[in-house]
Amino acid sequence: MTASLVLALCHVVLVVGTVPVWMALLGWMTAIMEGARRLPDPMARWRALRQAWRQAGVRSAAGAQVTAVAPWLALAAGVAAMLLVPSFAIGMPGGGLSDLLVVGGLLEVAFVALVVVAVAAGLARPGHAGLRAVTGGVMIQPVLLLSCAVLGMCLPDGTLAGLVRQAHVADMNLIRVPLALVAGALLVAVDDAGASPALFSTMVEDLAGPDRAVAEYARDLVAVVWMMLARDLIWPESIVTPDFMARSGGMLAVMTALGLWLGHMLLACGCVAGMRVFVLSGRWQTAGRAGLALLCAVMAAVLLFASRWAG
Repeated sequence: MTASLVLALCHVVLVVGTVPVWMALLGWMTAIMEGARRLPDPMARWRALRQAWRQAGVRSAAGAQVTAVAPWLALAAGVAAMLLVPSFAIGMPGGGLSDLLVVGGLLEVAFVALVVVAVAAGLARPGHAGLRAVTGGVMIQPVLLLSCAVLGMCLPDGTLAGLVRQAHVADMNLIRVPLALVAGALLVAVDDAGASPALFSTMVEDLAGPDRAVAEYARDLVAVVWMMLARDLIWPESIVTPDFMARSGGMLAVMTALGLWLGHMLLACGCVAGMRVFVLSGRWQTAGRAGLALLCAVMAAVLLFASRWAG
């Protein structure tokens, strides 16, 4: 129990501390691919959040009670989902709940809470932006349902922890491509956590002070957790298990897994930036995004059935 709590604490500190860093690097990679020339500033997002926190808090009188709670609800749901998605090791408390239905449900709660922030005040611009985000969220629901069905057939006990254990003891070749397609479908469908940076800025323009900072951090956390989930589906063997740590030397195994997680997350940021610039720009922003994600999920299901039939 003590070891699992230590792993959970390290996981929380690692993810919570690096969320703004990943989002800053993602923004920088996107700008570079669009032709900008500037050096990366990993701490830029942290400074923006600190500046937003220090501003005087402002709430619209029409929805003050809702906007006082909704950002914190989104943050709580995002943190709960983050606790279920492993970064460098499994064996943490709650690992038995780490299936896509639970994780996706918590991330959907966070998304809905952020939309509530936009519509609660009754203002035209934030409300319209919130409705646009809801439209995109509704269109990706078939993708999430199909992805859950595919993962239910791939994962031995329906959880990410079970997938990691299987990756260390069994051949993953038959399900590796379907898992990669599901990961791609999730990244395409939920990129920008339901709203582009400009759209989300409009959604929360009625907020200021700590409420604004919490809402922005919650959105960043949701986006990073989706990337972590996709990474775990593609490279489950890079996550260490308690048994593997005991056999190969705990600290060395953990440090290797930690380095792999950092490298994979950096690669995930590059992939998401490339999708934003070269695949999901212009006319791909709404229906095209959902269609491409659904195509990836359908291909994953077809390949999974074909591999099982051939086996």
